Amino acid sequence: MKAREWLEKAKQEQFAIGAFNVGNIETFKAIAQAAANKKSPVIIESSPGETKWMEPENVVDLAKNYSAEYQIPILVNLDHGESLQDCLLAAEAGYDLIHFDGGKLPYEQYLAQLKQVVEAAHHKNLTVEGEIDHIAGSSEVHTGSASTQFQTAQMTNPQKAGQFVKEAGIDIFAAFFGNVHGVYAEGGENLHFDLLRQIAQATNCFLSLHGGSGIPDDQVKEAIKLGIVKINVNTEMRQAFKDTLQKVLQDNPQEYAMYKIEPPVVEAVQKIVEHKIDVFGSADKA
Repeated sequence: MKAREWLEKAKQEQFAIGAFNVGNIETFKAIAQAAANKKSPVIIESSPGETKWMEPENVVDLAKNYSAEYQIPILVNLDHGESLQDCLLAAEAGYDLIHFDGGKLPYEQYLAQLKQVVEAAHHKNLTVEGEIDHIAGSSEVHTGSASTQFQTAQMTNPQKAGQFVKEAGIDIFAAFFGNVHGVYAEGGENLHFDLLRQIAQATNCFLSLHGGSGIPDDQVKEAIKLGIVKINVNTEMRQAFKDTLQKVLQDNPQEYAMYKIEPPVVEAVQKIVEHKIDVFGSADKA
């Protein structure tokens, strides 16, 4: 099944597909094993920094290899591609989904380039995601509260979103209704469901939730009921990876073989992914 077919299935059956960022092979392995254990479709995604580090062809090849090994569907997404060239290169490399975040460009220039991405991607039967606002925060562990961070953000205007989706011809719209990037020590995540309802009605397309780390499970489940079909997760995995790696290194100061050190790290990340799959309702959907 192509990405659009999986998103349509998720919409009809009211579950969401997790989009999990990869920056190394250990995280890749953890996501693939979690998907296999849960019999769930997953989206592997790489941000501009992760794409540069891993290289797009390697991301695609690893996804194909793990998909074949574990017999589970793994789609590949470019996460927050920042330029027309980024998006076209990802499409050429074999990514299934292309997210063009043109927040650094003037709106009309972004819209014109996004239309080029849509045309090129649709020619290859790929899906395209776009956004009109910039999500607050970053994929890091923060002090303070998410609600404080969100005060610097602008929530999606449903009417503007509807017009944008119509003009651009995108398949997925990144909705901002209280979600922020990162994990916050004081919590404070508060999704605005009335706004999400309005966005869903105005856009009539697939909706994604960015900043899936740290949001309480009950809020995530409610967002899925209201139309979210793709949820991005990164920071919680990064946190589990780093914290576990630091502990393993401290506990094994004389061990230099990385393949002996990494299993507990992979397991920690895998637990995060498996929990998210359960919350998203995608288990046993593969």
